[in-house]
Amino acid sequence: MARLPSFDSEIEQARADAIAVQNLSSLMAQTLVVVPEGTSEEAFIPQTAQFAELQILEAKFQDRILAFVNGIGVRTDAAYAAFDRVDDVTRSEKFFSFFKRRAVGSFKTVRARKLVIADSLNAILLEAAVVHGLLQARKEQATALRSTVEPNLVTSMETRRGIVSDMDEARQKDKALAASLATLQRKISDARDETRLDQWKAEEAEAAAQRETVLSERKRLNARHEVLNHQAILLVNVIDLLNDEISMHALLLNKLNIEAERCIHLYDAAFGSLEPLLADAQSQSPTAEGDEAPMPLGIFDELLTLHGQGFVTLQDIQTRKHRADEALLRRRELTSSAAG
Repeated sequence: MARLPSFDSEIEQARADAIAVQNLSSLMAQTLVVVPEGTSEEAFIPQTAQFAELQILEAKFQDRILAFVNGIGVRTDAAYAAFDRVDDVTRSEKFFSFFKRRAVGSFKTVRARKLVIADSLNAILLEAAVVHGLLQARKEQATALRSTVEPNLVTSMETRRGIVSDMDEARQKDKALAASLATLQRKISDARDETRLDQWKAEEAEAAAQRETVLSERKRLNARHEVLNHQAILLVNVIDLLNDEISMHALLLNKLNIEAERCIHLYDAAFGSLEPLLADAQSQSPTAEGDEAPMPLGIFDELLTLHGQGFVTLQDIQTRKHRADEALLRRRELTSSAAG
């Protein structure tokens, strides 16, 4: 039977996916900042291809993280089921021990099995903390990048508005020159006076030259407008993708926190206390601003403290889990509909 990939190898791949998303989105943000005069729309062909690749990379990263979160939920469900079976198994052992005339260390057996469950929950929490840290870091990167891209879009739109104003002015000049040329051409065709005819022809030549200049300017402005329009579309696409990414990551973080709470609640019941988890989390939390947590469990320090104070019930957790599952389901359905 094929061996399943280890958590370490999968999380490293997820980190690689996150780096790829960040690098490509940052590259796009940088290349779309300034569009030099004379740039053609063909210059955006690479960025258009990059954006399509970015969408694929982001979807891949989200799918991998969602698989992690769902896997944590499945393992937590299994831990709850195992906990529910502890007493049932013990009663069965008591029944058979009657016929075997052998005493059963009921308390020790139950305690041992609960400790095994607590250990498995601790392992799940550690993995959840690693995933949480990766996802939170990616969400913060996307948020920071969005704050740098949005001003570029504003600048592009303001520049485009200036171009539109120049286009309108050039159109009005062209209209006036066309009318003047039509008048001069009519005068020339009806002219009887040679002196006036020469004057009108000179004026016609000057007006025609001016109109050529204006037409050339209109062509340049139209091309510039199209380029800026293409730039704005790509910037909007990048911002929309970042917004979508941030929103999805928020949903996944919420779901991950809830699964962690389920683990914490069951650990308390299985071990009889949250003290080991609290001690680990507090020792792993940053000690000063900017410090790095040496271990991942400190991510859940606040959740562990709340549960340790008895402020959270299983019913509350289950209610929030149901809402989180529904929100993720709706989001996935919307994404599938948009892709279809």
